[in-house]
Amino acid sequence: MKTKIIFFSAFCSLFCSSVLFANELVLSGIYQGKNLYFTNPSLGENEGYCAYEIIVNNTVYNNTLNSSTFGIYLDGIGLKFGQDFKIVIKHHEGCSPTLVNPEVLQPISTFSIIESNLELNDNLVFKTKDEAGKLVFHVEEFRWGKWSEIKRIPGEGGPQENEYSVKVYPFNGENKFRVYQIDDKYKKHYSEEMVFNVEKEPVKVLTKLHKVKKEIVFSDVTRYAIIDDYGAELISGQGKNVDVAELKKGNYFLTFDNEYVVIKKK
Repeated sequence: MKTKIIFFSAFCSLFCSSVLFANELVLSGIYQGKNLYFTNPSLGENEGYCAYEIIVNNTVYNNTLNSSTFGIYLDGIGLKFGQDFKIVIKHHEGCSPTLVNPEVLQPISTFSIIESNLELNDNLVFKTKDEAGKLVFHVEEFRWGKWSEIKRIPGEGGPQENEYSVKVYPFNGENKFRVYQIDDKYKKHYSEEMVFNVEKEPVKVLTKLHKVKKEIVFSDVTRYAIIDDYGAELISGQGKNVDVAELKKGNYFLTFDNEYVVIKKK
């Protein structure tokens, strides 16, 4: 028997798989509300067709295969939206059925956030449901007048509730966060904003702003960034100390906590 591997397209490497092995075509993916359709080559006059048996999630799928085309109707076998599936199509040697609509296996973003909290240890925790695809969550916060990405978290996928957590550095006042996923058409699917009012001592700069030499010291851990006159972010991170020894002499903008000030590097 011949053994060969078939790749439908580049996206299958992440979100589905297709392997032709020992006269079996194997497909795996996540059910996203779409059915699969195939062409089924003829073996010759009065000799039948290539595919002869279908197994979905270890259960024989009853469908007439004595035709040049056939469909696998996932909506009729009890699959839930976002549920994993594995399809095995057994076929004769020297031929193979072909999936004609592989785009239905491309990931889509359908998540909804059902709960979010900002915990005492400054972890942003959010729960989702109905994740059609296993897509990355991009976590953003609104700070210094703009939305900025702070973390990427792999999505679990599936119809069940999933919980995610990310370390954040809230400031005194209104803190806003949101998450999004990017679908196969590169469109962003955003969540609603998660808004938390925090009461805490504002972070202060303990270093003299007009005499910065080797280090900037804050009164508490904070997110920060040093920006030049052209808007380029030269140094960024989070902590109580910023090493600026390699920074050239001159004036810079320092963003920290929820503040925006000018510093002079000596």
